[in-house]
Amino acid sequence: MPDPSDDESLTGEVLLERYAVGSRVARGGFAAVYRGRHLELDVPVALKVLAPRDGDASSRAAWLALFRQEARTLAALGHPAIVRVYDAGVVERASESRAWMALEWLDGVTLDDDLRDRAGVGRSPREALELLRPAFDGLAFAHDAGVSHRDVKPSNVMLVKAARGAPPLRVIDFGIAKADDTLGPSSGATATGASLVAFSAAYAAPEQVTRTRTGPWTDVHALALVVTEVVTGERPYGDAQGAGVVEAILRSERPTPGRAGVDVGPWEAVLARALARLPSDRPQTAGALWAELSSCVEEAQAAWAANPPAKRVASPARAEETLAPTEGTSAPTPAAVASAAAAPARPSRVGVVVAAAVISLVAVLALAAAMRTEPSARAATAPTPTTVFAPVPAPVLEAPAPATTPAVAAPVPVEQPTAPLPARPRLPVRRVARAAPAADAGARTSAPAAAPRLVVE
Repeated sequence: MPDPSDDESLTGEVLLERYAVGSRVARGGFAAVYRGRHLELDVPVALKVLAPRDGDASSRAAWLALFRQEARTLAALGHPAIVRVYDAGVVERASESRAWMALEWLDGVTLDDDLRDRAGVGRSPREALELLRPAFDGLAFAHDAGVSHRDVKPSNVMLVKAARGAPPLRVIDFGIAKADDTLGPSSGATATGASLVAFSAAYAAPEQVTRTRTGPWTDVHALALVVTEVVTGERPYGDAQGAGVVEAILRSERPTPGRAGVDVGPWEAVLARALARLPSDRPQTAGALWAELSSCVEEAQAAWAANPPAKRVASPARAEETLAPTEGTSAPTPAAVASAAAAPARPSRVGVVVAAAVISLVAVLALAAAMRTEPSARAATAPTPTTVFAPVPAPVLEAPAPATTPAVAAPVPVEQPTAPLPARPRLPVRRVARAAPAADAGARTSAPAAAPRLVVE
């Protein structure tokens, strides 16, 4: 029977005469997830249903287009480490049409839950790389196909009970993925024109909080944060929230394992580059970051073993926070950040709502102070892509002075744990949410339209 306390619940209904909708297992700002069953095949499925959307017809159309794009993106990718989509459709409701998709049901826990259960105890570099290998492989495949996830975080990585030969990890929730990005990294001043912008603050890249162009390089930044968290057992920005998170993201000091007191040898420099404020200073794709990490994993393991980290006390709560720009703002940085939502997958998860009208001033001052560095001081690194998030031309992000990490001798060639990730042909993936007033084409503009809305699942 439908939940009487929620007139939008689909529990008890049958979609397309073959998907029986069971109980709701999670609900976020973007969609709700129900446990379902394919009646003909008698197998469990996850039914993801788009949440109702307030606002005018244009914003609702963009909302629906984003959801449909997720289903098409997943169907086009078809990688074993990326959650599979089986079907999609629309169910008519009294209030409005509700789009849905049927996904494979995953038995397991999120990486976020796993990290919390470990109570602050990190893994060794070798263990971390082996654990995250499927995520790197899946995201490298997506990047080769022109798709950027843009919301990589521990709660969007599932550790699953896999059949023999199947990867024990899945990357989920491509709800804000960006398809077919043919542009390279920007200078940090290329404003995005997207009408819907979403990110999880604790794992956001500088280009997301400054609203500049995003792409595979944004996933590289997030992957480096996840690797750091797996190795240290602690969230990269600790318990910082609201304006504090924004300041930390834009700070010249990057949240590498070394800053948390964990010695990972040559990985320190690799992760520092992957976490660079300028996207062009990072490895360009997940495959490129994997190649750098795997090439010196044994040296990183030896450094970690020689100086093992002490056990830490984990933070009491791992609530995830999402920042959303207020409608109509024109500040180049995350001014008027107005909402936050926690992933509701488990009862212990705490939702956090942050109203920070002063973030604009704090972030602008922090950005100006942290990035007042001459271009000539920029360390020579391989070019990498950038991401953006600003309604007016965002300030050019200058790279920080070279890090003071100790020089590391070139590693002795070792056998890589895995073969290099092969390049794959680009899949025919379409761009996201073309119903928006202005597309995120990465074109330079001096006065974009209204500030984008933040959407978080």
